[in-house]
Amino acid sequence: MPRQEIVGQDLVSCEMAVDGSRFRMGFAQPDGSICDLDLPSACLQSLVMTLPRMMAALLRARHGDESLRFVYPTEQVRIEQAAEPGKLILTLTTADGFEMAFALNDALFKAFEIARHRLEREAPNAPSSAVSPLN
Repeated sequence: MPRQEIVGQDLVSCEMAVDGSRFRMGFAQPDGSICDLDLPSACLQSLVMTLPRMMAALLRARHGDESLRFVYPTEQVRIEQAAEPGKLILTLTTADGFEMAFALNDALFKAFEIARHRLEREAPNAPSSAVSPLN
């Protein structure tokens, strides 16, 4: 079967089925028409994992600098006890509502604390916003 290429110019809509089984993303094409990409919800996890890697690769390729990273400015940090013993859930949220949650075991959470203390020692005159405690 031949492949069909969709050339999107702008993302114009995102919708999901009421039952959560599918999602649809609408794109404006260069000729002004709109095309929809309709996928099963199982594809969304793959996209969530793939898009940040693609963004980083595009940024590095565009600027020719392998050290560049796409950084999301965090507005809110939330730490909660996970249902699984010995695990915490770290949720980071940006001002525009992008939110990502990570499960951390005790060793990983301790690594955050160690890194924060190390940064405070190495840069004692840095602005307080550069190193802030997790709340």
